[in-house]
Amino acid sequence: MFELSLEKAISVLNDEGIIIYPTETFYGIGCKISSEKAISSIFQAKKRLLALPLPTIVSDLEQVYICTQISKAMQNDVEDLAKAFWAGPLTFLLPAKKNVSALLTGGTGKIAVRLSSHPVAVALAKGVGEPIVSSSANISGKKPTAVFEELDEELVKRVNGCVNLAPKPKGGQASTIIDVLGDKKIKILRNGAISLEQLTEKGYVSTEK
Repeated sequence: MFELSLEKAISVLNDEGIIIYPTETFYGIGCKISSEKAISSIFQAKKRLLALPLPTIVSDLEQVYICTQISKAMQNDVEDLAKAFWAGPLTFLLPAKKNVSALLTGGTGKIAVRLSSHPVAVALAKGVGEPIVSSSANISGKKPTAVFEELDEELVKRVNGCVNLAPKPKGGQASTIIDVLGDKKIKILRNGAISLEQLTEKGYVSTEK
């Protein structure tokens, strides 16, 4: 298993490579979102269906605007939600810019972004200057892991290196995914660590429309 320092991992990402790295919950597999080649490699490594979109991690709120194109009402909600719940397990689904790879959006025209509370994940995104892909480091259909030694050997052989820096992932619930619709309206796409009650306490209304 080829372990990388943080600096080397950033270099690998900039060279259109793919790596395994820790997040606050499980180990993730990622690359720069601007590299179509690397994104394709992640699908191949995970044996993931191309129709399934890939979530991303940002280093700060400003990186959200690198890959999204949103209305003023939606921007107000994003900034409000980020202030309340980031860094943390809440993922926003937002309209993607036209230059964002369709592999990331699954053809939906929307991209999933979140600010991780794990310092390594954030440092990687900051180091490359753009969001990074953050899919769980497992072969599709298998369980993600929070234990470095339990990473799938088949997957490890298909990446350009692994980051094994503290703190270790803690497992637990995955992030809650919400479609941000603007004007305090949201749609919960996946229940997770942030509850509907927490969101409604901030004045947000869940809709199925």
